[in-house]
Amino acid sequence: MRKLRFPIVAAVALLMLIPVLTGCMTRSEHVGDEFSGFVVVAATPNTGPAAPTFDVPASMAGSVAVTPFPSEGSTGNTSNDGTPTSVTGKVGSRLTFTNLTIGQFSQLGDIVSSSLDAGATIDLGATRSGDIVRLRGGAALAGLSPQNYYLSITVQFDGRIVATNGNLSGDSSVTWVPEPGQNAEFNADAEYPDPATAAFPGWTIFLVLLCLIIVAGVGAIAYMYRDRSPRYVPSAAEREAALPAVVAALKSRTKRRAGAKGESASTGDSEGVSGDRGEPGRGEPDSAADEAAPHRSGPKQTGPTQGTADQSTPADHDTAGPSTPTVTAEGSGTAGPTS
Repeated sequence: MRKLRFPIVAAVALLMLIPVLTGCMTRSEHVGDEFSGFVVVAATPNTGPAAPTFDVPASMAGSVAVTPFPSEGSTGNTSNDGTPTSVTGKVGSRLTFTNLTIGQFSQLGDIVSSSLDAGATIDLGATRSGDIVRLRGGAALAGLSPQNYYLSITVQFDGRIVATNGNLSGDSSVTWVPEPGQNAEFNADAEYPDPATAAFPGWTIFLVLLCLIIVAGVGAIAYMYRDRSPRYVPSAAEREAALPAVVAALKSRTKRRAGAKGESASTGDSEGVSGDRGEPGRGEPDSAADEAAPHRSGPKQTGPTQGTADQSTPADHDTAGPSTPTVTAEGSGTAGPTS
């Protein structure tokens, strides 16, 4: 049981890390610039049968909340952040948004525009350039009456605001209160590092530490369950007894290699000698054949051949005079005078 305890604990620890890693990776999908704040739209009762309200899409329902304005139980005209809690003679709705991404923040302008009448439009957008986040927007409120409508927009950044044409309500919060019946622009620049880039070193360190812990755990398990059986080491007497056999094997191998080299050398010498002598009809001619060649093809013979007789004509005998004895190959003798 003691040997099985550590692997079980290690497996349980790894299983417990799965939900943590899953939650962190899910959260990392939303890393980036986020915006929070609220928008107030109010109007006098004579502008319509109902107070202005916001139509929030289902995709943003978790990040946006709509409450009546002014809220019930409000006692003052301004809140702690300096924004009005009520406007005399006007009622409407307050939209509070939290941690909107840049894409969701651009949809906020359409939601506000839908709560206004007379073709009024609101445009909001944000971009990042290095460490600077720029908010740019505008409001076309020429068709609204200043006596009947009220609009305010408050945006909070994740860093310090360095430039804006609105009213600062803190280091990272700005408010615009555009005048109905006129057009307005919204400008604000905030400076802070990109959250996605800032989160990367932390994640790198975490993953490196996690890998080191896993490697250390695997190494500890391998060390604990290593083979501890004694290793066989031959004694000095056994080594000395085996030495002659090793030497004999080496000598036998050396002899076999030397024999193989000798056979290859003798084979090469025999091939060289046969090549130097040559064969009849190839290379240098055979001496016996060369000596027999003149006798086979010679044009003249100095005397009668073996087994032949003198075949001279009568005219030759008459001019040459008495004939001389002829010696044959079978024996010597004299020939009588020819008639």
